[in-house]
Amino acid sequence: MGFSPTMTTPLRVAIATGDGVAVTEHFGFASQFEIWDVGSAKPQLIEIRKNVAACGADRSLDQRDPMDVSVDLVADCRAVVVAKIGECAINRLTKLGIFAFESDDPVDATLRELADSHLLRERAAS
Repeated sequence: MGFSPTMTTPLRVAIATGDGVAVTEHFGFASQFEIWDVGSAKPQLIEIRKNVAACGADRSLDQRDPMDVSVDLVADCRAVVVAKIGECAINRLTKLGIFAFESDDPVDATLRELADSHLLRERAAS
């Protein structure tokens, strides 16, 4: 029996924001992700996860690819909302079943739009 999200099951969303007000960060340069639960009630901020930007990272210091570290940071999320995202990051997120959205809207408007559209629930159910 597969996962079937309901209106009461919150879906976790990562938002790349540098100021907590608007979606401002490119996935590869994001310094942090706000992690939100979006469900039938008002979206809840769960935590803020600090990130080491993958783009331009010194690859000689770490055995792991910095992009993998960023992807792993949001691996428990159903979606990631960023100002911009490259094909490499999209491919890695897609392999994990994570949807990527680009936006430059305020965080609260972005969350409201996701919750109102039921887009994540429809995609999760299919």
